[in-house]
Amino acid sequence: MPSRYAWVSWCGALTMSVGCSPDSDADGGTGDGSESGSTNVADDGMGPTGSPGDASGSESMSASAEDGPTPTTSGTDAGTDDAADGSDTGGFPEPVPDDCITDVAAGHHAFECDGLTYDVEVPEACLGSACGMIFDVHGYTMSAQMQDSSTGMRALGQRHGYIVVQPNAEPDPPAASWNGAVDDPKVFDFMQRVAAAWHVDANRWHITGFSQGGYMSWRFICDHADVLASVAPAAACGNIGAFGDCAFSGDEIPSGPLDILYMHGTSDALVSFSCFGPRRDAAVEHYGLGPEELVTEDETHRWTRHTGDDMVLELIEHDYAAESFILGGHCFPGSNDQGDAPGQLFSYGCVDPTSFAWGEVVMQFFIAHPKD
Repeated sequence: MPSRYAWVSWCGALTMSVGCSPDSDADGGTGDGSESGSTNVADDGMGPTGSPGDASGSESMSASAEDGPTPTTSGTDAGTDDAADGSDTGGFPEPVPDDCITDVAAGHHAFECDGLTYDVEVPEACLGSACGMIFDVHGYTMSAQMQDSSTGMRALGQRHGYIVVQPNAEPDPPAASWNGAVDDPKVFDFMQRVAAAWHVDANRWHITGFSQGGYMSWRFICDHADVLASVAPAAACGNIGAFGDCAFSGDEIPSGPLDILYMHGTSDALVSFSCFGPRRDAAVEHYGLGPEELVTEDETHRWTRHTGDDMVLELIEHDYAAESFILGGHCFPGSNDQGDAPGQLFSYGCVDPTSFAWGEVVMQFFIAHPKD
């Protein structure tokens, strides 16, 4: 682990690329909530698409790999529990390799395409039927391996029948950083390649990301709403330096509605929580969404929803924090990240206990929200 001096120097560099911004003008946290128990007003059918439950982070993520979460809202779930083993495709077309995707067998792959390396997890079931596709994008200093340690998305994809793609930014950690103008088109090109290679269900293209990966997810909302079903950014909003999201105004307007789940820590030390409210309000106004509905809350988090005729916007604000003071609330609830991957500076997991696991919540949201 780096010294305190190295951490401070790293944060100074991070300010230039992500923004180590204070939280003094934030909307406010939920840590002072007056109710100690969980409150859920979902009895009218507006329940959470992936309810946090009471599990601690480490236990939740462990459970996701073995049993997987159970969706509470209808949606397509081509889970491997009931899927074919791939030996009899029943007329489903064979996967088709290309010059980047050279191996279309089930399992884990690392493909290099146009200067980027992509970790790709393909369930056996996806060789015999059309699966969904999830891009899970890491943040600054991170890698696909670190991202998966915090979301558990590969195991969740295997469980529920989704091809999971986790791109790696250049250069290697801890200097890994996304350049939106250069990398966004590359990532979208690879998304199209994956869809063509494994005949992905056109109604189940999804992207989620954390920090810089969250900014990319927002930009994809603006740029690719025509093909995406639902998107789940985390710990990223507003315009910081060269990084922007989707302003829902001016020339940053999505081409159509799509379902959005957004999470942000109230004590985030790198991306101020103060941008949470304005981004929410801009999306609500642009789409003409209804008033806030409470999904669930406890003394450490608050989950709300705004509903429109064609989409939903769900928001989770939490009071958790990572071990490192550099990150504060810039962390993944329910993470199993040990902080020991090559080039890793520290764990991006929130300190346990947490009321929900972000990876599980995202998966349930995507299951529940295919493209209409």
